[in-house]
Amino acid sequence: MNNPFLIKSTESNRSEYLTSTCSVNRVRLAKLPVYGIDDSIEGLTVKEIFSTRLVIEEIEKNADALGIALDKENRKHLPKLLVKKLDSENIDIADKAMSIIEKFGNRLGLIFLTLKKGEEENRRAREDWSDEHWDYWAQVEEIILVGGLASGRFGDILRRQVLYVFSLQNEKPYTITLYDNAVDMGVLGCATQIKATDGVNVVMDFGQTNIKRCFFTKTNGEITEIKTLEPYPSKYMDWEIADKVERLHQAKKLHRYLIKAVEDTYNTAKKISKTEPNNEIVISIASYTVDGKLNNERSGYSKLCELGENYAECLWWELSGTLRKDVIIKLIHDGTAIALNFSDKKNTVCLSLGSYFGIGFPETKLFFPF
Repeated sequence: MNNPFLIKSTESNRSEYLTSTCSVNRVRLAKLPVYGIDDSIEGLTVKEIFSTRLVIEEIEKNADALGIALDKENRKHLPKLLVKKLDSENIDIADKAMSIIEKFGNRLGLIFLTLKKGEEENRRAREDWSDEHWDYWAQVEEIILVGGLASGRFGDILRRQVLYVFSLQNEKPYTITLYDNAVDMGVLGCATQIKATDGVNVVMDFGQTNIKRCFFTKTNGEITEIKTLEPYPSKYMDWEIADKVERLHQAKKLHRYLIKAVEDTYNTAKKISKTEPNNEIVISIASYTVDGKLNNERSGYSKLCELGENYAECLWWELSGTLRKDVIIKLIHDGTAIALNFSDKKNTVCLSLGSYFGIGFPETKLFFPF
């Protein structure tokens, strides 16, 4: 069936882009598909019951029981530390760690079962979805999970609990596929859009939490080396800024920060590789992106719309001057960048378990005329 979450580019019928209605975060569990697992979440939206932030907050609430000393500087590492506690010689600590991961695995199962069944109460609660959108989720066969929470044992436990929830309803589950290098899928997907067959290219991922930085070396069309650099922390991510003057001010600060990140990555790639990188710079960004234009309502990057209608052009203009060469900027929605790794998949959805759910469809067709 046609994917109702994709639209054709107005500038090129050869490209497709995600509509903002694709977001799973705004699905409301008005009626739980099965009761007795976590009834307290009924009536809440996905973003209110599952995210990395909520996992971290749950760990912090149970820090004493887990034997974890809290450190504000290392909050983002708490999920990894939680996994280590699974092997604690203290049975109570190990059980508590398992119960937290299972809790979010059960919630993930309830979310997926809600999408699969598409019950009337939940359809009515999602006003921007028609039956066509729910029917699409009903025919999905496979969900590819990526992102930090999908990695390693954390991801394995999440998958186990999802299958458990489906089994309670005797419902055929989605095939849940995990990848060990899940956190790097975005930049790897971006690399598929590099047209140069030889040389070094900079690839970046502007996320809500971190800015990932890489450069790739290609030889005769094949990637021969990947170098991952230390990420930049994402800054200036506030987006619900009512005052127009302040919104523009924050947009300028964010833009300068992103320019610095790209420039530093380019120069570092040049220094390490001892060669001038190619002029293609491919960037995935946590924003719905159409022909270089960002969504002006959602994500911390939405305020960049204050700088101009087409943010890819803003980057091109400034970076061409900063780097003293005519660069080519390719902006890709972060979920789409992940999905580019799986272009041969059918009836499949990619979900990134990050700050919130990110989404991408392997069937999406991208075309850059340069």
